[in-house]
Amino acid sequence: MAQSVDGPPRPFETTAEMQARLKAFAATPGINIKRVTNAQEMPLSQDDGDDLVIVSRQGELVGLTDGGGGANVLQLEIAKGGEIGELRNIQDVYLKRGEWSNDKDVDSRSLIDSNAKLINTGRIGGAVHVLGEFANQGSVAGPVFVGKKARFSGSGTVDALDVAGSMEVGPDMGAPSVVNDLRFSKGATLVYGIDAKKGSATIKVGGTAILDNAILKIAAVPGEYIDTSRHIVIDADKVEGEFGKIVNDLAYMTATVDYTTGKQVGLTYTRNNVPLEQAATTDNGQALAASILAPAPEPVITATAPQPPATEPQPHPITPKPAEPAKIASATPTPASQAQTTQPGPKPNAAINALLGSNLVTAANALDQLSGHDTADLGNATLSSVAPIGTGVLAAIGQNTPQGAHGNGQVWVQAIGNSGRIGKHLDDYALKHSTTGLLLGTDWAINPTWRLGVIGAKSETRLDGHRFEGRLDSWHVGAYALRQDGPLALRLGAVYGDHDGSAKRHVAFNGFSDRLKGRYDANTQQVFGQVGYNLDVGHFDIEPYVQLGYQRYQRDRFTEKGGDAALRFESQTQDHSTSELGLHLARPFVLDQGARLTPRLNVGWKHLYGDVRGSSRQRLVGGGKAYTVEGIELDRDSWLLEAGLDLAVSPRHTLGVSYKGETGQDNRNGTLMGQWRMMF
Repeated sequence: MAQSVDGPPRPFETTAEMQARLKAFAATPGINIKRVTNAQEMPLSQDDGDDLVIVSRQGELVGLTDGGGGANVLQLEIAKGGEIGELRNIQDVYLKRGEWSNDKDVDSRSLIDSNAKLINTGRIGGAVHVLGEFANQGSVAGPVFVGKKARFSGSGTVDALDVAGSMEVGPDMGAPSVVNDLRFSKGATLVYGIDAKKGSATIKVGGTAILDNAILKIAAVPGEYIDTSRHIVIDADKVEGEFGKIVNDLAYMTATVDYTTGKQVGLTYTRNNVPLEQAATTDNGQALAASILAPAPEPVITATAPQPPATEPQPHPITPKPAEPAKIASATPTPASQAQTTQPGPKPNAAINALLGSNLVTAANALDQLSGHDTADLGNATLSSVAPIGTGVLAAIGQNTPQGAHGNGQVWVQAIGNSGRIGKHLDDYALKHSTTGLLLGTDWAINPTWRLGVIGAKSETRLDGHRFEGRLDSWHVGAYALRQDGPLALRLGAVYGDHDGSAKRHVAFNGFSDRLKGRYDANTQQVFGQVGYNLDVGHFDIEPYVQLGYQRYQRDRFTEKGGDAALRFESQTQDHSTSELGLHLARPFVLDQGARLTPRLNVGWKHLYGDVRGSSRQRLVGGGKAYTVEGIELDRDSWLLEAGLDLAVSPRHTLGVSYKGETGQDNRNGTLMGQWRMMF
């Protein structure tokens, strides 16, 4: 290790030997131990004895630290770390814990323990032994030894490099320059990343690069589709051995390593035959993946006259390969026999480029985001948000209204607040909706048994999902009727809603980011009929009831504005029917001065008929086939519970407040309502 290109080997102690030496030094009788636990107000200067300076707790060295004569060791063990200041006459620096930085010229040997990290942008004059993490952007005049569980990175210069742990190279962090030899131990790992825009980094070695069957791990880094290209991983005076195992994190790219020159290690990426949908973990992600046309277009190749061979291997065109797992690739490319002019076909858009350059986990998440699955739930969320309008109508006519001096008609106003979750088992991925609104209605008696009425309402709804949000600005009009024939009541209603909707999505993966916006028009219709029979048991009003309903949602087509992840949505229509079976309970109490207080309790069971899952037909604006995504299933059966309190403050005026909850296995909905009505 640390052998010069032309000279003999230079001996250096091993990491274990340095650890043992420092431990023995600290236990030497008569050694002067200086503990720095607070910030020094002036530079630290020691005498000619052997010194161990320990910086811990809130310790901080200010200015020059001079060890004086003898053997001197500086030990740093502050959890939060800090900066290594100017040092003189310090032979060893022991970083026991914490993250430290150095931008000075330090002529010391260094030991970085397992709980420590050193970021070097200066110069280190001695050997560096790494058991933790070392990021070198400066220079090291001695060799660097990287332990089995340690990490090394950086674009600085080192005299020699011995890696038994992990070494990371990429376009952002760069690659080191090694003056003499680079040695990978068997079991060591070189993590190598490539960015389509920033390219790659090459390890420069002035001596011999010894690979010894180490692991080459191809890391997915943020960026777009890498395309077919050759990158130089190592450029050395001589390369000995090969990498023993190639681990490829990329889902859709094959990595091929070559050693053809004896002085370079090359890496070539090509699009493999793994279908896009193979990485998908959801049905919606698979639908989106299958809709993408030609994810890896073959280049159009035009042959030209033969040319002299190039001095370096040239990139090879994409050639068909048998299907293979996305995790490994190792083969030697065949040099091209003649030069070719390549005219690439149209590339996929930037979103698909980023998808093709991602690993399996990122690809699955990307496909799910790109699918735009939340749009499939717009119908169910909108129908849930308008349900309180029908509930409000029933609340206004659900009480027997005596005819007489003040019983020919009524005007009523309601304020509602509604919230719910579709897919509550999905936690943060559930689609949440919340609605506020105001209803105004009036009705009048047309004969002793029938009353007719009309309503108008305004509501606003917010939708909130994972990386998705939306708004609905809605107007509602409707009509209702009540037939009260003794204890038998028939309640009918119909409501039409017009909705101005907007939706925002944030798609972000593998360095790609797109914020998308869309506006659309939609409408809803709901009709319902309820039959109840008042048993009038003692002072209690007990009314069993049966209710049937029909709800319909229709959305116009619209197109998102944004980048390459934008979708074009076709129109959507869905409907379903419901039945309810329940019981109304009420007990009026007469108060002083003619006031009357009536607590109410309603319980019921609701069943849903028809398609309980919404769907949406859509495609990428930038190309591809149309595909269908499906939303979250609504519950077939759910329980209803409503509690309310009405206060008749006079024969004309009544105030009321109520809360209605609906819950099933996967969905829930709750409505708070306040009401005022006036008889005339």
